[in-house]
Amino acid sequence: MRFDLVSIFPQFFDVLDLSLMGKAKDSGAVQIVAHDLRDWTQDRHRTVDDSPYGGGAGMVMRADIWGRALDEILQIREEDATDDSPLDSSAGVSDSEDNPRAARRVLAVPTPSGKPLTQRDVESLCAADQIVVACGRYEGIDQRVVDYYAGTPGVEVFEYSIGDYVLNGGEVAAIVLVEAVARLLDGFMGNPKSLDEESFEGNVLEYPSYTRPQEWRGLVVPDVLMGGNHAQIESWRRGKSLAKTARVRPDLIDQTNPQTLSLEDREVLARSGWIAPLDGSAWQRVTIRPAIATEADEIAQVAAATFPDACPAYVTEQAQAEHIANNLSSEVVASWLADPNFRVLVAVIDGRIEAYTLVIMYEDGDYPSDIPADQIAAAPTYISKLYVTKKWRGSGLAGGIFEAAIEDAKPLVKGTEFVLGTAKENKRARSFYRRHGFVTSGKRVFMVGDIRDVDVVMTRAV
Repeated sequence: MRFDLVSIFPQFFDVLDLSLMGKAKDSGAVQIVAHDLRDWTQDRHRTVDDSPYGGGAGMVMRADIWGRALDEILQIREEDATDDSPLDSSAGVSDSEDNPRAARRVLAVPTPSGKPLTQRDVESLCAADQIVVACGRYEGIDQRVVDYYAGTPGVEVFEYSIGDYVLNGGEVAAIVLVEAVARLLDGFMGNPKSLDEESFEGNVLEYPSYTRPQEWRGLVVPDVLMGGNHAQIESWRRGKSLAKTARVRPDLIDQTNPQTLSLEDREVLARSGWIAPLDGSAWQRVTIRPAIATEADEIAQVAAATFPDACPAYVTEQAQAEHIANNLSSEVVASWLADPNFRVLVAVIDGRIEAYTLVIMYEDGDYPSDIPADQIAAAPTYISKLYVTKKWRGSGLAGGIFEAAIEDAKPLVKGTEFVLGTAKENKRARSFYRRHGFVTSGKRVFMVGDIRDVDVVMTRAV
């Protein structure tokens, strides 16, 4: 890989002699040549710019000077060039003397009006044999330079930007491009695996990193990183990457095909405000938040629609209806919302409640009436309800609102355990809770109308 950097300040690129880039140059892994554009001028003042046609502030860099420089550096043959300037056959890159266009040559032009540079662009540029970066100054380069080389066989023109701001020249952006591309080349990185976990791999930002000391100014390294469980560490890091991406670069989430993500990924994104139906048709926004008093009727409607789906087959419709009337009515839901020890969260998509949770805080010596006290620790935090409408099951919404409910409750917990109960026959629910860190601690009898339902009791440490 060869980089040719053209500027009126070639000393700017001395920084590329440092660190890994300098080592790569010394080893021959990359070639970096800085050129002074003024070497192609023909007047004693070495002038590279002139006043803009049509008037306006500033000066524009001249096309004829850039043309002479780029023809030589890109090894454009004389019959392709509009100038009669001599060409240096030793410059540029080619596969053979007979076929100077066989190599992939890219003319990169940093400009605020260019395409925002992405990791996908960088990965594509890694396949080039030669990248020439034309660093403009003043009001930029005469547009005809880009237009001419865009129509020149064997040359790709890539206008790019490194952000929505303006610099004095293209040199900083040139250094950005060189480092971004070169570090992906074989032999550049000491540990190639480090590239796999960086920001933008798989359209996600990098996870947070920690090192010694373990505690600094009251801030401690997360416990999961100290435990040595590599599967848990990997899961934690992936979750942090996705959550940060959703928070600061939602455009990257919007570009990601939902069907390429795992269920665990979707759960993290649901909690972070992004959801897609099970068919992966399109991303939508979801808001997970505490319910308000005026939503009692809608929550009751969702509760009545979803409760029967959680019942074993032997629970009759009459028993289900009786349970709903006695335990899930609008009046009952309103009482939850009025009680400070009851925490109700809802997930809202397109203005509709599509999921809800109910978590109940118990004081020391107090227990849920339907769970034997000898199976759980004192002052449990009881996850009483988790329900999702049919459309959004399997989308990650259940896991998203479930973990959000746990985090919402943590500042208020009095004891050391979260506890819940679920039907023994509901294998899917039991698997879900195990995946979220719950273990079976016993059994309970749960009455649905006049039907005795045997549930498993599951707990998770706070």
